[in-house]
This record gives sequence, C-alpha cells and structure tokens, in this order.
Amino acid sequence: MSLFLKNQLFFVVLFCVLGGDLLLWDLKVPAVAWAEYTYSLVLVFLVVFEFVKPRNASWNYITKNGVKFRELSADVTFQVIEAAVVSAAVFSLSVWLADQIRAFFGLKYQVGLHWTLQCIAAVFIMDFIRYWIHRWMHQVPLLWRVHSMHHMPERLGAMSTARGNPLDDLIIYSPELIVLFVLGFDKEIMLGLYSVVWIIPLITHSNVEFPVTRLASFFQLPTYHLIHHAYNDAKTPTHNFAEILTFWDRVFGTFNAGPIGVEHRTGVVSDKPREWYREFFGWLYLPTNRL
Repeated sequence: MSLFLKNQLFFVVLFCVLGGDLLLWDLKVPAVAWAEYTYSLVLVFLVVFEFVKPRNASWNYITKNGVKFRELSADVTFQVIEAAVVSAAVFSLSVWLADQIRAFFGLKYQVGLHWTLQCIAAVFIMDFIRYWIHRWMHQVPLLWRVHSMHHMPERLGAMSTARGNPLDDLIIYSPELIVLFVLGFDKEIMLGLYSVVWIIPLITHSNVEFPVTRLASFFQLPTYHLIHHAYNDAKTPTHNFAEILTFWDRVFGTFNAGPIGVEHRTGVVSDKPREWYREFFGWLYLPTNRL
C-alpha cells in the first residue's frame, strides 16, 4: 500500500462506499438495500485487513497460540442477530412511530433542502442525540447494565461492532430516527446516508491502524474509540461518546485523543470467570449481576 493510501485510509474507505452508493443508485437498487451492501463489503474488507496487517496481532481470532473460538463464535452470532435482525427491526419500528406521531399532530412539513444539506444537518442531529444517550448509558446505572454488554469484549475488531444487548440499538438509535422523520427529512436520502454512516462504527471498532491526520481527526477513529472502550473499572472517566464526528465530544469536553499503546486494555470489571455462555447471555442477568 502506498504511503498516501495508508495515510488517508479512512477517506479511501469512505470514498469507496460513496462510489458504491452511486453505482447502486445508477443500477436502480432500492436505497433500503444500500446499507446491506456497504456494511457487508466494508466488514469483509476490514476482517481481511485485520488478519493481514492488524494493529494488535494478539487480538486476531487466529494467533500463534491458537484460535479464539469464544470471541469468534460470539462475534459471528451477534453480527447475524444484531446487525441484521435487530437493526432492521429498530429501523422499521422507528419509521412506524414517526409516521404515527406525524399523523397524530397533523404534520405535513417535509425538509426541502438539497440532499447534501439534508445529510450534513442529519449527521449533526443524529450524532448529538447519540452523544447524549450514549453518555447517559455510561452514567445511569440501569442503562449501564444494558450497555455494558457492548463493553465486554477484551479485544476489539470489526466483527465485535455488533456485540451488545438487543435493547442497545433500540435505546441509542431509535430516538434519532424518530426525530429525523418527524422533522420531515426525506426517507430515501436518509437511507442513503445510513449506508455510509453505518460503516463508521465498523471502522472505529476495527483492529486496523487508521492514521490520525488533521482532516480525519474530525471523525471518530479507532484510536479514539479504543480510548472509549478502555478497561472500565467504574473509576476512570470515559471519553469519546459520539459515533460519527468528534465535534460534540470537543464541545462538551469529553474528547480524548490519546495516545495509546499496543498494550491498551479493553473490557469491564468482572468478579466472575468469563465463561463461554456469558458472551451470549450476559444481558439476561445484567440488571442484578455484574459482568
């Protein structure tokens, strides 16, 4: 890989996704299916990249010490359940609720901005909502019991993006969808936007070194999200709550740029052994037990 491509890896991936969307649009593929293509292709790319040139080789599923079956099986399972089933259900439910709210209040207004301006405005709105809900998930004990499932992994990779309690997606993402659609943002444009936005969590969780350039630093990068996933001992402050941009973290004083080393540790405090079944069913007892 050339030095330029290496230094601009974040934008290379982003522009490839945008190019893919343009191709799908030209082929008249319904926008509702775009996210499935972009998410799947970027996931495969990152998983392969993690194997070929990982940030931390010890975090790979296959190492010189063997295969991490517990992590691999959990990540694959959650990818199927969370990324495919739960996210689709949350989107459909949110659209339905937004339509009911608009009908109840007799709202007819539709945002008439050009699609580029709608996308820019939507990114700041959704990231603002995600920021505060995500921050509350770490601060409110009951919400932390739900969200801490996502922080269980002791190694991060693109496949671990979907690890979490099924309620996590509902609590974090449905409010932004309801707000956007109640305000009258175009659904087709928003579907296209989400096909790009959804790849950023894949990037931030990946075990790939994405260089922090001046321009890329405006977006959430793996370095920043690793800091967010730092080993949670219930005492150390948590940073970097936004998912797309670093803007709101900078505004509200929770941004932390690191640096971090290869030995950086992730996970949560656990007073019980990390057995295989806990990776899948920990959320069942989260309200009353510690991870």
